[in-house]
Amino acid sequence: MLRVTTLYAGSAAATAKYYTKYLTQAPGEQPGVWLGGQADGLGLSGEVSTDALELLLTGCDPTTGVTLGYPLQDRTSANGTVIRAVAGFDAMVSAPKSLSVWWALTGDEGLAECHDVAVAAVVKCLERFGSTTRIRSNGGRLHPDSQGLIVAAFRQTTSRLDDPQLHTHLVVSAKVQTDDGRWLALDARVLKRHQRSLGGLYQSVLRAELTDRYGVAFTEIVNGQAEIAGVPTELIGQFSKRAAQVRGELQVKVADFVQREGRHPTRFEHAALEREAAADTRARKTVNVVPDLPTRWRTEAAGIGVTAESLGEWIHAAARATVQPVKVSVAEVIEDLSQQRSAWHRRGIHRREPRRSRRRPEQLPMNTVCDQRAPRDVPCRVGEGSLCGRPRARSAR
Repeated sequence: MLRVTTLYAGSAAATAKYYTKYLTQAPGEQPGVWLGGQADGLGLSGEVSTDALELLLTGCDPTTGVTLGYPLQDRTSANGTVIRAVAGFDAMVSAPKSLSVWWALTGDEGLAECHDVAVAAVVKCLERFGSTTRIRSNGGRLHPDSQGLIVAAFRQTTSRLDDPQLHTHLVVSAKVQTDDGRWLALDARVLKRHQRSLGGLYQSVLRAELTDRYGVAFTEIVNGQAEIAGVPTELIGQFSKRAAQVRGELQVKVADFVQREGRHPTRFEHAALEREAAADTRARKTVNVVPDLPTRWRTEAAGIGVTAESLGEWIHAAARATVQPVKVSVAEVIEDLSQQRSAWHRRGIHRREPRRSRRRPEQLPMNTVCDQRAPRDVPCRVGEGSLCGRPRARSAR
């Protein structure tokens, strides 16, 4: 799962404290780390400090304090509407509950490392295809490449109700630098419009890592996500209190909507109601000591007859009993995509192809589809340039 929210420069100080202090103050949680090619270019590495993140979210160099390009300032439109300056985006990547529960009961850091590898793959993909900006040129727009992204990554291990939940907040700066040295605004449409594709990439790489390291199998992929085979549904439900809380509130909101409008909500209206339900039930984290939580988690699991040892046995037994997935050919991928639409780009392939294979990304035929089978002037070849199918320029004068 991947969800994106917008961060604003006007609240940079509070936002920086939220990530660097509030989220990481519980003993056992790790501090944020810098990722991205442009972070390297600015000399950013290691732990993310509050002051550095605040400077970045105000549009300044985190090390020198120098303003990067135009200042990030709110402005007022002709009709009096305040347009808030965008400082960046929070792309939250969350692991399947079965992985979080397995990690919680065993304490195996290798499981968390698989999550980290998949998160890094998302950052690299976004940096390769979505770290562009927009400029006007001869009455049109160009999308120059940048030197990469500045990302502060904060891995968390619990939900707001203290259930195990591996997830990472990727704080992506809205500032990018073109090859000719100019600092401009990130064109975030790839990040915001292709959340499902990026989330699918995360899930695919995660499954590949877990299969390679632990030899596990997975249940059927639903909405881009699969659970580890052998993890009891009852155990997943036991540690999904936050999801149950949101579902209960959502049911109330949907019922109110039907009574008020005389119809069921559309897909988009339902998604909006779900976001409202999550916001309305959002409580502060308890900040319980993370090292003390495993005892509580093991006690809860034991209450339904599950131990770390028995869970491991069930997972490996399920893997042995699972038939290996059939290899998928390029022709099959093209046929699958062609049934949905007449043209597609790389993100469409990322979104659909992982449902059919659990191999490593470099072994997936999606790369062959993108890079070998299609001529350069059709939409499915756009992955080489702009994901949005618009002109892209290595540099613009």
